[in-house]
Amino acid sequence: MIRLALPPQATQVGLAVDVAAFAMHGGELRVLLVQRGELPHARDWALPGGFVQPGEELHEAALRELRTETTVQLEPRHLEQFYTFGEVGRDPRGRIVSVAHLAVLPHGTVSVSGGGHTLGAEWLSAHHPPRLAFDHQTILTRALLRLQLRLEYANLALEFLPDTFTLPELQGVYEAILNRQLDKRNFRKRLLAQGILTPSGERRSGVGRPAQVYRRAKNVRVAAL
Repeated sequence: MIRLALPPQATQVGLAVDVAAFAMHGGELRVLLVQRGELPHARDWALPGGFVQPGEELHEAALRELRTETTVQLEPRHLEQFYTFGEVGRDPRGRIVSVAHLAVLPHGTVSVSGGGHTLGAEWLSAHHPPRLAFDHQTILTRALLRLQLRLEYANLALEFLPDTFTLPELQGVYEAILNRQLDKRNFRKRLLAQGILTPSGERRSGVGRPAQVYRRAKNVRVAAL
């Protein structure tokens, strides 16, 4: 008699989302962090995130957690899934798999405060954050790498700027994300050759000669995943 092999009893797994949300503040790349108000890791800093509700799409869960925990009501300029974290022991509450999202919020100061079960929320240095709860430092590190790679084959840097900008402002975004300085002449030559910018016909006063103002060329979008 042939016996049917039955699979072992399934392990109960929780599904969560975590959001690495970035914006430019004063020429610095910052990430939106929350101070946890509950165990585990109470009072530690963490990325906004939480469990996915039944029937909820992953991107909807990411937006809900971002709004609930930080009170940010603005729509991200960009939102994408970039990695799934499911290592055993990453969360002391049990086996929890998190789908991490990368978000870019509109340029300038976005006012935030703690909401839900968080004690507070702040924009902090993306490259030099405080100690983070769970494996969120690993998530943030991978999010930064994803952001840097997207500069090479996409137009994601444009999402950090207003509709019109100067080349020094655009170079500042690249340098803030890459965390290093770029050669001014080579940067401008390469960007202008890509055909993703168009002159607005305006000039902006600053140090030295007024700078040419650009905008995104028509039909230029962030490259598909």
